[in-house]
Amino acid sequence: MSNFKSQIRLLSFVLSLWAVSIFAEDLPEGFYNSVNGLKDCALKGTLKELIRDHTVIPYGEGSWEVFYYADQDENGYCMDMYCDDWKKFGAPGSAVSGCNVEHSFAKSWWGGAKNDAYKDCYHLNPSNSVANSARSNYPLGIVTNLVKTAGSLKIGKQHHDSLNVDFNIWEPKDEYKGDFARAYFYMATCYGKDKNGAYDPTVCSAYQGWRLDNKDVGSKFAMQNDNYLEFQPWEQEVLITWHRQDPVSVKEIKRADAVSNFQHNRNPFIDYPYLAEFIWGEKAGEELNLADLMGSFEADFIPGQSNGWRGDVTPVTPKPKYGVTWLVNGEEIYVDSITENKKVTALPETPESCSTESTEFMGWTNASIRGTLDEAPAILYTTVAQIPAVTADVTYYAVFAHKTIEEGGDVLKETTFTFTKTETTVTQEDVSVTFAKAGGSNEPKYYDSGSAIRCYAKNTITVSAPKVNSIEFTFGSGDGSNEINVNVGTFSGKVWTGNADEVVFTIGGSSGHRRIAGMKVVYNGQGSSVVFDKYLTSCSGSEDIENSQLPTAIRKFIRSGQLLIQVGDQIYTITGQKVQ
Repeated sequence: MSNFKSQIRLLSFVLSLWAVSIFAEDLPEGFYNSVNGLKDCALKGTLKELIRDHTVIPYGEGSWEVFYYADQDENGYCMDMYCDDWKKFGAPGSAVSGCNVEHSFAKSWWGGAKNDAYKDCYHLNPSNSVANSARSNYPLGIVTNLVKTAGSLKIGKQHHDSLNVDFNIWEPKDEYKGDFARAYFYMATCYGKDKNGAYDPTVCSAYQGWRLDNKDVGSKFAMQNDNYLEFQPWEQEVLITWHRQDPVSVKEIKRADAVSNFQHNRNPFIDYPYLAEFIWGEKAGEELNLADLMGSFEADFIPGQSNGWRGDVTPVTPKPKYGVTWLVNGEEIYVDSITENKKVTALPETPESCSTESTEFMGWTNASIRGTLDEAPAILYTTVAQIPAVTADVTYYAVFAHKTIEEGGDVLKETTFTFTKTETTVTQEDVSVTFAKAGGSNEPKYYDSGSAIRCYAKNTITVSAPKVNSIEFTFGSGDGSNEINVNVGTFSGKVWTGNADEVVFTIGGSSGHRRIAGMKVVYNGQGSSVVFDKYLTSCSGSEDIENSQLPTAIRKFIRSGQLLIQVGDQIYTITGQKVQ
């Protein structure tokens, strides 16, 4: 064992015996009291005082020692936020195959100096080496012009009108966006300084922020700002939005505790998530009352859901911009993590209705109907795959209907032919297609080249079926231009319409040919017919909510497997405990 590894293991053992525990749930009483009543740069500066003095971990083997405890899942795999192809950890302090120690907060932004910020594990992560290289020193952002993917990252361009520039950015998976945002908030707090090299929370006007002289436009505009906020306005908006959309998770809490066990400091924005709102969000400019905040280490905090606010007045927070509602086993399910220019993927192919009568899934609409209608709402998409990238405020709803089978009578049917060889007559179901020489000089013949039957001048094609409504031709490659004539109905381009039991097509001209690769025939056949009525898109309401003392509840939904109730802008558990 190397001398370094012996030292770091001894350090870990000593830390485990440390009298003052550094795990969040055992924070020393009053640890954050000094920020009470503060606001803006004074709040941020005092948070800095709480976290800036910490144990610096040696970069490299020391980083991997921390990662071994901070980023290992229950099966021994390295939870790489940059790539879905996770690799297993070896011994503590050993690098994971194919991975780097990645600076999520790019080191070039402070000149690449191998200082304390360079070694801080709150923003260091194990990263797939290809993804690490691809993201370079670009800032975080929402990719609007995708250039490539690397690992689980999107790499691309983004245009900002206010800066009149297109620059490179990278975008992580939705489930890690909040993790990266809170790491950035920590870095901007722990390492921010004024022009004299020391942070004085009373000297906001002299604050210079991260000075970026890098010529790369992407990183140049990521951080530089002439005030204590550190971030350019567009980046600040991205980070605070991701912070709200992806709340602090169990994974993030465990990782922060593991890092804390080595560095002996905390990330305040994981301990008290709502602190970020008082610096970069909706509460900026207001004095902090610490009693209004819910810590992620408290029993009533729900990881992945709680936003960390327990105040009496519900803060003004953005509503989910996009969502999808459907119903499963009588419970309304709501997905609110869909962002602009993203495909809707978190949907079941066949949703389940909460109605005992309207149970047939019809497709997706954006019209909310709480009840039943005799007329169907507009079905926009019949499958999940058809739903496009979201480009406007929209909530999709699953449409269900009552289905009745009526036996007997005419039923509209269709059959599609793909011609693979020449036969005098080809029959499918109740439809037959006959190719004939008739007055032509050559017999119709199938050719593999072009995968079609060649019908020469004066050849005929006869389609027979009960009450044919339409016939649509598919022509093969290299098709000729001979006119096609018909004995009944109307033929235009490649589609015949009319009403006949037999339709005869004749190839025109005296030479040349047409290449018939296939056709679709719509006709009336005998059988059962399907009738739909009593359509609905949602059937939840206050009367559906059981065991609740909230009679005015207007919606219930499930998040991370837990039933929640929304009353106005506030959300509660089924027992009445406020979540946000």
